[in-house]
Amino acid sequence: MYKAVAFDMDGTLLNNQRQILPETIATIEKIKQKGIKVILVTGRHHSVVYPYYYQLQLDTPIICCNGTYLYDFAKQAYFNSYPLSKRQSKLLLNLVNQHKIHTLLYTDQYMTYEVLDDHLEGLFKWVSSLPEFLQPKIIKVDSFIDVIEQSKEVFKFATSSHDIPALQAFSKVVDNLGDYECEWSWANRADVALKGNNKGNGLANWAKFENIALSEIVAFGDSYNDLSMLKNAGLGVAMGNADDAIKAHADRVIGDNNNPSIADELTRLFLL
Repeated sequence: MYKAVAFDMDGTLLNNQRQILPETIATIEKIKQKGIKVILVTGRHHSVVYPYYYQLQLDTPIICCNGTYLYDFAKQAYFNSYPLSKRQSKLLLNLVNQHKIHTLLYTDQYMTYEVLDDHLEGLFKWVSSLPEFLQPKIIKVDSFIDVIEQSKEVFKFATSSHDIPALQAFSKVVDNLGDYECEWSWANRADVALKGNNKGNGLANWAKFENIALSEIVAFGDSYNDLSMLKNAGLGVAMGNADDAIKAHADRVIGDNNNPSIADELTRLFLL
């Protein structure tokens, strides 16, 4: 019997309107009542996970920035963290500027940005729809260099571009350096963190913390940054909206994220 269920968020747990389906919420509550642990595994910063964590009434740590750190909301503290050094962060920033692509910089406290883009505009629209006490702070800064110098930790660069060849060229250069983990989280977005920081390793760290075997975990995902988690888990479940390359590495493929596919699969797995 599986003891835990791990969910990617965007494109998996969330539908295209950034919402968790009511059927999914109800089914997650049922498996929690059976003692099954529920863990969110995301590329997101912890501050923009909290509204969903609160909605699902979870008590587990969350895996953030593709496994870069675990965050405990009860203690308001991160642990098992593997940040970028200041040198690595500055080198990465130079590459971002050279390739003329957009980035967000995730620190131990905030998501920060220099320039507003269409992805951020959509994110701010979602933020404004939330009750004020759930609204995360996303900070506009004048200089990422200042952020790097002044922050305690730099966890991730969330790079993006509608110029896909430019983003691909940037990703190739980053990969070749050998210091960084560069994973595509969307068609035009690539997350860059310290080498070894991926969802599969993040899930392994959490499993060790909870004294649960990876073979006892079910994982749901839809994108390339979910592959390591789908492979590491005892049962890897790909969403129907995932690319064929993702589905090929999953143990099971279900319906898409806009239908109650997760609720149906959980009902089947846990005999609800």
